[in-house]
Amino acid sequence: MVVSLYAVIPALSLALILASVHFFSEKYAEHVKKFHLQTISFSAGLFLGLIFLYLLPEFFKGLYHVGESIFLLMLAGFVSMHLGEKYIYQHISNKKERIHDLASIHALGFFINHFIVGITLLLAFSIEGIFSGFLIFIPLLLHTFSSSLSLNDIDEKLNKKFLSGFILPLSPVFGVLVAYGLNLTPYLYHLLFSFVLGAILYIVVRDTLPRDDAGKPFLFLIGVLVSVLILTIVLIF
Repeated sequence: MVVSLYAVIPALSLALILASVHFFSEKYAEHVKKFHLQTISFSAGLFLGLIFLYLLPEFFKGLYHVGESIFLLMLAGFVSMHLGEKYIYQHISNKKERIHDLASIHALGFFINHFIVGITLLLAFSIEGIFSGFLIFIPLLLHTFSSSLSLNDIDEKLNKKFLSGFILPLSPVFGVLVAYGLNLTPYLYHLLFSFVLGAILYIVVRDTLPRDDAGKPFLFLIGVLVSVLILTIVLIF
């Protein structure tokens, strides 16, 4: 697939905006830290809404390009995250080292996820046009905002500012540049996307959703409704 500069320039510009959201996430996370449970509940609802209303429909588009093997790839992504966690729990006895390694594997999952976001932007501008590309950016922006809050918790466990402060924020930019350099086809994109979605579903189920009696159900519901509202507006226009 040949990608023109008319697609690369806006995709790269929007990827840099997403990188900025990541980069400054620590600052706005500090302001909402005293509302930790409220923020986590809202972002979990927002993230879950985006998964069901944006990421899963995008996943099913892969049936046209790849076929039913996308389901196997999504399962592989989910299973890989589970096996990685189980290996760490069962083979690393030191609690501090275990927490660090678990955070590392989840950070890797988020990096790959936002790398795919960058690829999504470039393909949207290349295949669906400028207007559709800007519309797709809206749910991707919300997705980046909600996941960046989770990344701040991971950073506290990793204690690696270089990772969350530089490498992770630039992941969507890397996605755009790699997709452009490799002339990534929709077929390869959906192969990657399916695997990553499986990994993200595991992270959401295990870490993002508040457990037991923690969290604020009302704000969780508000987060879901906000995602529905935003994506409805995107579909209308």
